[in-house]
Amino acid sequence: MTPATAQLPKAHQTMILAHRAMLCDLSRIADTAGSLTQRPVPGRPSGLQAYGLRITEIIEHHHQGEDDIIWPELSRRGADAEALALLQKEHDDLQRHQTDLHDALKALTEDGGGAEAVEKAARATHDALGTHTRDEERELTGRLAPALDADLWKRFEGGMVKSAARWTLWFMPPWLSSVAGPGEEGGIPARPMAALMAGRLRRHREAAFGSA
Repeated sequence: MTPATAQLPKAHQTMILAHRAMLCDLSRIADTAGSLTQRPVPGRPSGLQAYGLRITEIIEHHHQGEDDIIWPELSRRGADAEALALLQKEHDDLQRHQTDLHDALKALTEDGGGAEAVEKAARATHDALGTHTRDEERELTGRLAPALDADLWKRFEGGMVKSAARWTLWFMPPWLSSVAGPGEEGGIPARPMAALMAGRLRRHREAAFGSA
């Protein structure tokens, strides 16, 4: 984050870190699945499946929160219609890729069967999400910014916490911390949990990828 980004509302900073973490993990999921097509590793497919399904759930929840809270309120406030239409279309396109990835992960077998489909779906999701996050971050600080305020960000943050799966309460702090750079700590929720649960996240990543 730039110094200007660090001045954004906490929920906005968290969103930017979440985008970064999603893209990082989608790349690792694709790379690991690709390696499994060449050299099966005992236990790796089940670890990759479990971790990958967590990431698809986080992405789904993240976008559902935007669809349910941010976009409708911005529309009600008369925010730039073209920008909103772009982001909503990208969500629709992403949903198809996310469904493909979720289904491919569910079908992954312990001997590595289906790893090629996981790799393909993860790369497609990564590419679509990369385009979307760039567009979203640009529009939220650009054409949509006049309709945003601290109240809406607070409402979004509260709604996301309330609707999140219980396991994300331990997962999110170290997950976001793992991609945060110097000066970006403000975007990490429940920061004491980040250090406390870092080892647990590391074990899940080692099971999925072979390294943290």
